[in-house]
Amino acid sequence: MNRLSVVAACLLLAACSAQPQPPLASDRVRVTLDADVGSLVRAYRLDGVPERSLRFDDFTPGQHELQVRFEFEVSTGGSVQGALNSGRRTCIMAVKHNFMPGQHYRFELARRGWRPAGWLYDDHSDEPLARASEVRCGPGV
Repeated sequence: MNRLSVVAACLLLAACSAQPQPPLASDRVRVTLDADVGSLVRAYRLDGVPERSLRFDDFTPGQHELQVRFEFEVSTGGSVQGALNSGRRTCIMAVKHNFMPGQHYRFELARRGWRPAGWLYDDHSDEPLARASEVRCGPGV
């Protein structure tokens, strides 16, 4: 019985995992979204056009602006029997870059207290190619 539960749990996890992406075409660009543990990030707009999925589809090279919706946990300050209250904050972050064909990029987001921060990297360097800017934060974002 215990073995059956383990097998069922493994099958459930395998079914819920992300599907592998096909190889990147040489005339396209791929951007992966990455965020702190406990934070959520999803594609929002590409060149002002709303995205319909959680990630950006592969797109044509050239100058583009990517916007993401970034939700992260923040401390609300007050104390309840010694424990800090926490809440969620949502921000729209944008990065502009001249994307090269056949390249894979990573849009990385992190929280810095109440402020969001973001950087664009490529697969070849640990140095940021561009720094993201905060478009807006708050309710209704």
